Amino acid sequence: MKYLILDTNVFLHYKDFEQIDWKSIVGDDVTICVTQVVLGEIDKHKDQSRGRIQKRAKKISSRFSEIFLQDLSSQLNVEVMGNPPSSAFNDEQYHKDINDDWIILSALHSDHPDEDIMIASGDNGILLKAKNHGLGYYLMPDTLLLAEEPSDEEKEIRQLKQQLARYENRRPEPKIEFEDDTDLLTIVKPTFIDIQKELKAYEEQLRSNHAYQSITDEHRSDMELLVQQTLNLTYSTPSQQKEYNKELDEYFKKKITLKEVQLGKQFLEQRFVKLDFWLCNTGTAALGDTIVFINFPENVAIYTQESKVNVKCEDPAEPILKNNLTGYNQSLMGIINSNHKHYETYDLWDVKKKLDHKELKFSSARIIHGMKYPLENRKEDYYIDIAHCNNFTIKWSIMDSNLIEPVLGELHVVIKEQTDT
Repeated sequence: MKYLILDTNVFLHYKDFEQIDWKSIVGDDVTICVTQVVLGEIDKHKDQSRGRIQKRAKKISSRFSEIFLQDLSSQLNVEVMGNPPSSAFNDEQYHKDINDDWIILSALHSDHPDEDIMIASGDNGILLKAKNHGLGYYLMPDTLLLAEEPSDEEKEIRQLKQQLARYENRRPEPKIEFEDDTDLLTIVKPTFIDIQKELKAYEEQLRSNHAYQSITDEHRSDMELLVQQTLNLTYSTPSQQKEYNKELDEYFKKKITLKEVQLGKQFLEQRFVKLDFWLCNTGTAALGDTIVFINFPENVAIYTQESKVNVKCEDPAEPILKNNLTGYNQSLMGIINSNHKHYETYDLWDVKKKLDHKELKFSSARIIHGMKYPLENRKEDYYIDIAHCNNFTIKWSIMDSNLIEPVLGELHVVIKEQTDT
């Protein structure tokens, strides 16, 4: 048995839910579940909407009354699903003012197994949430949509609007979007590098390429040393070999420190994601002087390039094994290391250097209709740390000199774990 939760748009915009062959769609017997929030939305459309939507909502509401209040039979199993407990909204990824969250939580807190629950909708947003919570989902096909035949009232309204459009002043319609022209940004977490694993492999390779000197001459007799030196005019003494091994230890230490900083930078760059906000004008007139406010939730940290710290690390030169000629004619032989040290500089994210406010303010002027403009604040970029974020909603407001009232809206950020394909 599958428990199929229908979104409000299924009842309003698609064929009669009792006439759809749900069993062939889901491959099992079906119980249609109607959540409390959907019942409320249907009643709201019945009372406040107009035209075809209101007519459809009245028909659905009447059918609900027959099934749930008058106990009239239906060819389908139909049940009302209760609201989730208030404590469910203690998780900050859910919001009481988002109906999709009520539906998702109603499913998760029902008596039915999650694996048997499916959500059907014509909107991708709620289906994406269902998928992220391990619930089944079904996108309603266009073939099940109701014919777009306007009612007489809708026809009349359309004619009036056409007449009014000839006289109505042109007006701007601003909104805030992400760079891809949507209010939904989906971020898939990458596979973060394992710093300790990478560092261990690097150290093993480094040490395999630079072997210590075996000090074998310490216990030889003067005669044995004299014979060796006679046969090999260029040789290293035990003290020079010891000095080389000591310098090699210091070389390993500095190279490993440098590599650790490099890996740390790579790891942090994977975590910090830039958010690009765009001011769009979809209206028929230009904007005036515009002020935009973007508000992040309290639990989401915001970072800028000022959140980075400068780290300077020495990139040491490889030590050179000295021999008996060293110092004798060093300028000619060219075998002595220079005292000059080479340093590498890196900018690393500091997760503690976050902005102390959650509201960003931008200003702009005269964005013509049909255009979009990137929001910039003194050319700063804004970032979030996806390693410490869950899904969240950004609220925005726009005040413009050509508009009487502010325009309000939301942006949604979804952060997903990487899944195998």
